[in-house]
Amino acid sequence: MECSKIVDINTYVSINNTRAFFLDTNVLYWYTYPRFNSQLELPQNAKIYYRFVDNLVAAGNPLYTSIYNLTELLNVIEKNEYNLYLKIHPELPYTKKDYRRITSERTALKQILSTSIANVKNICNILCFDFNIDYLDSFIKLLAEHRCDIFDYVILKNCISNDKLNIISDDSDFNTMEIINLYTANASVLK
Repeated sequence: MECSKIVDINTYVSINNTRAFFLDTNVLYWYTYPRFNSQLELPQNAKIYYRFVDNLVAAGNPLYTSIYNLTELLNVIEKNEYNLYLKIHPELPYTKKDYRRITSERTALKQILSTSIANVKNICNILCFDFNIDYLDSFIKLLAEHRCDIFDYVILKNCISNDKLNIISDDSDFNTMEIINLYTANASVLK
């Protein structure tokens, strides 16, 4: 399988401010997480996505994401905060479970998560998709035809069902999903 269209966001400029876009988790992370540039290994193209989404927001394009992307976003942010904590405190052999017991870190994490979710709510309509056994069966049946993990598969299938076909993502697996238009700066996809 291959997506309908791949669009290079390095050069693409949207002139249609009514075109709706769906933001994947990695894009939400780079655009809404207050400390995204503190990431230990921030991908070079994160700034490209930031500028692209910022232009869409300024132009008034409708933006969407899903509740599943938000759960993934919260997990990614917590993981980054944990890694930052370990970097600052290398002498402490804390597991993520240990880190979660530190009241001051939990309070700080709560503020960062609240800010991130508020940022998402300010720019996106959040879709609550159905996640049912039919999607799981379809995922397994078509496994050889795509490279998505189960969450991405269900998110994209729901995007297709809800006519949210313009997907902004850096995930190279998305180009294996039919029908969508993938807006990306991922060099391996743009080859």
